[in-house]
Amino acid sequence: MENQAPKPFRPTRRELLLQARASQTTPGVYLMKDPTDVVLYVGKAKNLKNRLVSYFQAAVHELPRIEILVSRVHHFDVILTETESEALILEATLIKKYRPKFNVRLKDDKAYPYLKIRVQESYPKLEWTRKVMRDGARYFGPFPSAWSAREVMQLLNETFQLRDCSDNTFRHRTRPCILYQMGKCTGGCVGLIDSAAYHESIQSVVSVLEGKSDHLVESLRRGMEDAAEHEEFEVAALYRDQIQNLEMVTQTQGVMEAGSQRNRDVIGLARKDIDAHGTILRVRGGRLVSVQHYHLQNTDPSQGESEILFDFLSQYYLSRLESQKQAELEDAVVPTSEISVDEVLVSELPGDADLLEKTTGIRLRLAETPVDQQLLSVARTNATHALEQNQKKNKGHGIQALEEVQEKLHLGKLPHRIECYDISNIQGQDAVASRVVFIDGAPDKNLYRRYKIKTVEGANDFAMMKEVLGRRFAKADEDLPDLVVVDGGKGQLGQAVAILEELSVQGVGVVGLAKARVESDFKAVEVKSSFERIFIPNRKNPVTLYPTTGAYKLLTHVRDEAHRFAVSYHRLLRAKRTIKDPN
Repeated sequence: MENQAPKPFRPTRRELLLQARASQTTPGVYLMKDPTDVVLYVGKAKNLKNRLVSYFQAAVHELPRIEILVSRVHHFDVILTETESEALILEATLIKKYRPKFNVRLKDDKAYPYLKIRVQESYPKLEWTRKVMRDGARYFGPFPSAWSAREVMQLLNETFQLRDCSDNTFRHRTRPCILYQMGKCTGGCVGLIDSAAYHESIQSVVSVLEGKSDHLVESLRRGMEDAAEHEEFEVAALYRDQIQNLEMVTQTQGVMEAGSQRNRDVIGLARKDIDAHGTILRVRGGRLVSVQHYHLQNTDPSQGESEILFDFLSQYYLSRLESQKQAELEDAVVPTSEISVDEVLVSELPGDADLLEKTTGIRLRLAETPVDQQLLSVARTNATHALEQNQKKNKGHGIQALEEVQEKLHLGKLPHRIECYDISNIQGQDAVASRVVFIDGAPDKNLYRRYKIKTVEGANDFAMMKEVLGRRFAKADEDLPDLVVVDGGKGQLGQAVAILEELSVQGVGVVGLAKARVESDFKAVEVKSSFERIFIPNRKNPVTLYPTTGAYKLLTHVRDEAHRFAVSYHRLLRAKRTIKDPN
């Protein structure tokens, strides 16, 4: 039997209380930490001493979440600030940096798509992108999905006859393409429309994307009626189609308040069990121009909605404030939906609302009119729908499964980010690899990656894994995982550990997950097999996980997902090669 490491010293609650009583009475931020110095919770206080003392007094806390937090605190650090507003800003920064598991954290669902127009060019095109660059172009969005953005782009291209060819094709054409012959392009590539006239169409597109399409629809309707009166039915049908296209584009950008020019955000929250979701309706010039969704991680059913709302608003608007300041320094163009708001409409005022308004510069307001109530209802409906979709999509395993993994695999910290890699090939041909990422026990498909093996010939899985891990960990701008899982036993684990050591990657746990093994006893009446086995570095025997445990379900889900993702990519490449070379 192996010697078990002694349990780390943990101070009593009274000892922590004495330390808290010795704290300053000034504003500041405190960081609750476990025995391995991992940050469990970040909080701010107007009076640090009073706040810290409240944690460690003898009475049991009403909120189970706080009681669990206190039971795990080994020590705490404090950072003094001049004002409570400075403490709030610092708190948001540290939460983003450390991602403590007891803090509510704001996570954007994904990099939302935008439509981009490089207005400075002579013949700009409408482009689809997920990145907002500071390049002088106009950006519109975000759109709720890639499909909706592409649909809008296609409709606008057809309605206003914009070019959709690549820049290289546009520069080298000598005669117009088939789209011009079909009446879907104005032939700017060969000078059949001058730049000034083309930019008039671009300005119309900009107006539509800003939600100012009423006058265009009315103009098109007059043109349709005039064509119908002159029995030019084909022309009238063209006008009709353009009107339908525009109405489809602007159906989520309709007038919410006639005559109003207010710019404001409308906040909706939805909660279910340990999950919460926040939705922001961005109303600019009285029109709804976009909807943004955020998942709220680490919420607790015992938390009041006011507390969650405060965390949501502070992290979101402090992050925006930082982005706006950076944009001003770089003289960047701000997307229409990102311009400043006059007010933020909420269903209830959060605690410390005055501090929030003072620090972020926003003005919180409750519903006063039927239109306000309608907007809040729309925001709540969107938040509820997004939460339901998120729960169906992610199927997260929860914090308990992560804690089981940490305990069973003797990890130094909770595996918030787990990455798993898998190789797929047939005798070295069409060799590919996959990476899947689970954040807080749930798959984050925006972080999935596929790799085509470039430097290895033949069936050499070790060399392939070395190439893939080298390409992945060469990216210094990407967060390091807390745990890397490789498919296989001691041999594959040893290879992965050697690769990471060669790459000088530190602070990342590595384990090998071997599938169940069938016992080769042909005389046995029943076929027996082992459970899934986990191999960890510097340990001879594997760790056995039972199928009923959360750790088992999480790790096998990670491994199976990596295998599925790798095999699907391998099949895709093999099919393409077969089509190109059927022999």
